[in-house]
Amino acid sequence: MIPSPSPTKEIINLIPLLAELSDQNKELLQNALTVKQVRKGTILFIENDPADAIYFLREGKVRLSKSTPDGKEIILNIRKPGDLFAEAALFRKTTYPATAEMLEDGEVVMIRNEDLEKIIHRYPEIGISVIQIMGQRLHVAQTILRDVALYGKFGALASALIRLAEDYGMQTKDGIKIQLSLTHQELANFIGAARENVNRMMSQLEKNGILTMKRGKICIKNLEELKSYINTKD
Repeated sequence: MIPSPSPTKEIINLIPLLAELSDQNKELLQNALTVKQVRKGTILFIENDPADAIYFLREGKVRLSKSTPDGKEIILNIRKPGDLFAEAALFRKTTYPATAEMLEDGEVVMIRNEDLEKIIHRYPEIGISVIQIMGQRLHVAQTILRDVALYGKFGALASALIRLAEDYGMQTKDGIKIQLSLTHQELANFIGAARENVNRMMSQLEKNGILTMKRGKICIKNLEELKSYINTKD
């Protein structure tokens, strides 16, 4: 059984964009938040659905993915607790640019666009923070496209593994362990490659002592050597 949602007042203090508001305005904001306990596999929103809210991840992990015209899935990112997502829906009537799926049981907080926009009008610095987040994520998206175009699939895979290590890595005596369970298909979806190609590339990286992958857990043993693969063409 999933536990009851956390009190919204407590959650506001955990959202970086809202934590600095006055206590009075936090009280007013409580009514604008919807807290949901969600199961693994739950689809929070689907690409091209009308975008009417942004989300804050309190617990669990969320996969953001996009479909290509030929039906392939591209994983844009995996969000972790503390992350804001779907912020692209702010400031204009639009649709969600990606599909969000829970990778494990967790808790999300929804803030409707119209409510957050009212807050931003009163506190412009919050809007600036949102724009900064959007800019950072646009840079990451552009980096993914650049990696595939300039470095080929092998270089793009190396770059994706490095980003995962930066976001989810934990240093251990064996190397940097990525705190996610990933399949070769999911890795392939990060770079728009066929699973068979990723199987071959991961086998080569393991053979060369760069990393290990056991039961979906990746441990990067030589980060500097992995970086050298970014300039490797297929």
